This record gives sequence, C-alpha cells and structure tokens, in this order.
Amino acid sequence: MNIRTLFSTSSTFQLHSILQIFLGLAVSIFTLRLGAGIFAFRAANKLERPTYQVIKRLPAGDRSKQFVEIRKYDPYLIAETTVDESSMRKAGGKGFGKCASYIFGQNVSNNKLENENSQEKMQMTAPVRSVGEVSNNNTSEKMAMTAPVRSVATNKAKKTKISFVIGSKYNLKTVPKPKDPAVKVKTVNEHCLAAVTFSGPPPSDERITKERDLILQTLEKEGIKAKGKETMVYGYHDPVITPNFLRRNEVAVMVDGNVV
Repeated sequence: MNIRTLFSTSSTFQLHSILQIFLGLAVSIFTLRLGAGIFAFRAANKLERPTYQVIKRLPAGDRSKQFVEIRKYDPYLIAETTVDESSMRKAGGKGFGKCASYIFGQNVSNNKLENENSQEKMQMTAPVRSVGEVSNNNTSEKMAMTAPVRSVATNKAKKTKISFVIGSKYNLKTVPKPKDPAVKVKTVNEHCLAAVTFSGPPPSDERITKERDLILQTLEKEGIKAKGKETMVYGYHDPVITPNFLRRNEVAVMVDGNVV
C-alpha cells in the first residue's frame, strides 16, 4: 500500500468520523427539542381553560374526521389589548407581550393583605384569544348575508383584539389592575360558538378564512345563524417549543344560542 492510498484511506476515515459526530449531535438536538416540546404540550394541557358544554357536533363538509362543534360557554374574564393590525397572525405577536406582561406581574394587586402597590403573578391559562374580522373573498353573496364581514385588504384601519383568559379564582373586584393602560380587564358573557379544531403552526390569514368559511357553510346547512362579524382564533400551546403536530388551534364564530 503506497502513501497516496494510506492518505486516501485516512481522509475517508476522518470524514466518516466527522459525519458520525454531526449525526449524533443532530439526533441529540432533535431528541432534546422533542422532549422539551412534549413537556410544554403536557404542561399546557394542564392549564385552566374556560368551561363549556358541547351542544352539537356537525360533520365539517367533506372532512370525514373533522367536526364543527357548537359550544355553550360559561362567563369568564379576559385581559385584552387592541392591536392596529388587520392580520390576525401578525397581531398575535404584537399583542401577546402586553397581555403576558400583565399576567406575569405588570399589575396592581387587589389583595387587601398586600401593599397598595404590590404586584401579583397570576397563573397561566389557555387559550390565547385573537378576535377580529377576516377577508371573505371566496364566499358568495348569500353567505356574506349570513355572516357579513369587511375586506381586510381594503380596510387598513382594522384592528385585532388579543386576550388572555384570567383564572376563575378572580372576579372583577379581586382581579389585579393592569399597569399598562392598553390592557383592559373585561367579562366575556355567556355565549355560544361554532368552532373547528386543527393542529399545526399558528394559522395564516388564508387558513383562518378557509376554516371560517367551512364553519359558515356547515351552519347554513343546519339552519343555524352566525352572530356578528368577528372571527375568533384560539391557540392552546406554545408556538415555539411545542411541535406543530401537537399544537391545538381553533377557529370559531359566534352563533345565536336561541336557534341551536
């Protein structure tokens, strides 16, 4: 065996060793990432959520394994901020920080045993709520009359409301007051929603419109009236750590509880 052959064999061995190291690192990173994601998923599933009853489950068009749920929600409190953004996905990133800051201590406690200016770190809950109006370019005039919406593309002043659910241990008298005037605490009264659930990353505006139109078409077939113009998007899991296939998203519209 000559020197050239020895050098070639040595180089091949070194390259193989480097590839093995990189492969091992990649597997380790993937395992850690997946483990952290599963931990975050389980932790999020233990968070308090608004209580509701499922009144009906309607087949969602041609999606054999998916349903539109008609739900009746009990009243609950939210911390809400309004974002000057028509895109619900973009608005979520802008409004999340304000609501999260309130939950994590940018507030004034109403606890009489605390000092007047004391802060209170509140428990996380789910879901994170986005409420706004989305475009309706592909829906017929008849469908638009069932649930009228305005066009996102032509209304640059449109706003989106982002909110966190506040734990049931609080009421309007005991809930901490936000320090940020852009954050408001309010009651969401008893109401009925038609909601569809799906996994994946935070949905794009196009996906939100698609799911909303599916809901409206399903409601029309059942003779159930949508109520108001707003569309709600609920996110139950962390969009960064939790793997997309484990994330729970929901798109919903208000419905008239009297006709359900």
